[in-house]
Amino acid sequence: MPSYVNATTLSLVAFCVLFGGQAFVTVGNGSARPQVPPHGGVSQEIPASSGEVLGSKGLFAYGVGFGVMLALARGVQRVTRVARRAEEGVTVKEKSDLASVSYLQNIPRAMLEKETIEAILAMTPREEWENPPEESPLWTLKMYADVYGVGKATKMGWYDYLTMKIDMPDPTDLQFGPDIANFYSDNDRKLMLQGKAPFAVPGPAGWWYSGAIVNFRGKEPFAGDQIISPVTDSRFSKQFIAAMAFYREGLKPWQRGLEIGMAHGYFLIGPFVSLGPLRNTPEAATVGLLCGCAIVGLVSVGGLIFGSTIKPTRFDKPGDKPAAGFIEMINWHAVGGLGGAGFAHALLTVFGSS
Repeated sequence: MPSYVNATTLSLVAFCVLFGGQAFVTVGNGSARPQVPPHGGVSQEIPASSGEVLGSKGLFAYGVGFGVMLALARGVQRVTRVARRAEEGVTVKEKSDLASVSYLQNIPRAMLEKETIEAILAMTPREEWENPPEESPLWTLKMYADVYGVGKATKMGWYDYLTMKIDMPDPTDLQFGPDIANFYSDNDRKLMLQGKAPFAVPGPAGWWYSGAIVNFRGKEPFAGDQIISPVTDSRFSKQFIAAMAFYREGLKPWQRGLEIGMAHGYFLIGPFVSLGPLRNTPEAATVGLLCGCAIVGLVSVGGLIFGSTIKPTRFDKPGDKPAAGFIEMINWHAVGGLGGAGFAHALLTVFGSS
């Protein structure tokens, strides 16, 4: 009510100032009024105007209307201001709610974008933020946030990172409310909680599922060194790696170095002979031999520097100096590499096409 009164008063004062005393002249019902001539001249009648001159009632109505419009405008501004303050209060409350959940603080952008976090929080009830259900994406976020982030582990293996990006859904794919139970099928949810996944191979029309189940996680969840893959943990891969000269049991350091060097030297000269700029010349085999020997020399020097600085003790015998076995292996690697490259050069020279 004070807004209306103040606005009306201001409008009345402004109108009086603009139009002066003539604003309060009231004329009858359209009748002509006599005009007294100056200096005794003949009087004339001035015809009344088609509209009545604004009187006190009209002035009051005008002021009240203007005041009402001004008050309405100020009321709209006040409502808008209150709504804005309410929104700011909700934002502050949401920030305080987030601050009360420890794992939601300082989540790296490389892990998850802000929009995705907001979408995940929107689909999860507030009372479940601290301990989200295992079937929700927020539970997956909590597991990664407890391991990685500011003040925690900062190094993540490529397989862990790829798995995290696959597990974390896109904001446009998130389902809200009661539909969260349908985000994954019951079978897929059980497999993921057990660290298993259907084995599929890429094909022309997408992924072809073989029907086999692969256990991609070890006994301890979210441990980077416990990730299992068919390449590193299958029986064939383990037997193949165990049969290599570097890991095979029962060999002396010089035997390991000689075998590794011969294998590398034998195959090193092939690309230079077949793909080098002199591949179509009689000197191709000689150029390949020189390039292969140069690479063997570079690798051997690097191995000696590694052994002298890092000092690995894998091949040391009791009583030896640190890295004695490793350095012995590198020395014989150089001998085997040069011998393998020379043997390949001899074969190319004798049996190669002229």
